[in-house]
Amino acid sequence: MSERELEAKLSAGLKQSYRRVVEQHRRDHQPLIFSENGVVTQVDPFTVAI
Repeated sequence: MSERELEAKLSAGLKQSYRRVVEQHRRDHQPLIFSENGVVTQVDPFTVAI
C-alpha cells in the first residue's frame, strides 16, 4: 500500500467517524464537547455540518 493510498483510507475513516459522532449526538440531543487550545467548548450538533 502506498503512502497516498494510506492517507486516502485514513481520511475516509476519519470522515466516517466524524459523521457517526455528529449523528449520534443529534439523535440523543446532546452537545458536542471538545477542547480547543485548552478551552473546553460545547457546540450544538444541529449547527455542525456533516
